[in-house]
Amino acid sequence: MRINTLRSELNTLIFCDGDGRKPTVRRSLREAWLYATDLPSIVNEGILEEICCRLAADGWEIKTESGWMQLRKTVTEPPGNWFDGPFGPEAECCRSLLERHTEREAEPDNRIEYSLIRAGEEGTEAYENVCRKLHCEWAERLRKKQKLPNISIMFFKGGR
Repeated sequence: MRINTLRSELNTLIFCDGDGRKPTVRRSLREAWLYATDLPSIVNEGILEEICCRLAADGWEIKTESGWMQLRKTVTEPPGNWFDGPFGPEAECCRSLLERHTEREAEPDNRIEYSLIRAGEEGTEAYENVCRKLHCEWAERLRKKQKLPNISIMFFKGGR
C-alpha cells in the first residue's frame, strides 16, 4: 500500500503522545468519506477534542459514530505519492472521455475523487475496477446528453 500525502498528513495530525497504542487509519467503507480511524475509542475526550481541532484547522471534516471517526477533505487533484500506475484501459477510456467532452458539471461531493484515491492505495486492479464503473456511469450520462463530472484528468494519467 502506498502512503499518499493525505494519509501521511492525517497520521501526523492524529498522533497522540502516551503509552497507548497508535490509532488505526483505514480506508473508509463509506462512499462519501475517505478514511476512518478508531481514535475516539483509544483516547480520552480532552485529547480527542484537541486532535479534532487540529484536523478541522487543516481542512478535515469529521463524523464520529460507534467508536470510529470518518474523515474527509476536499480534493480537486490527486494527492502526492498517490498512484503511479500502470493506468489500464478503463482509466484510458475515462481520460479519453474527459479530453473529448470538456464541458463539465460540478459534483455535489468528492465521491469520485475519494473512490479513486482509496483504489490507488489498493493497487492497479482496484483502480481499474473503479475506472470501469466510472466509464459505465459516464457513458450513460453522455447517452442522456448530460455533462461529465468536473474531475481532474490527472486522476487518469498521473503526473504528480
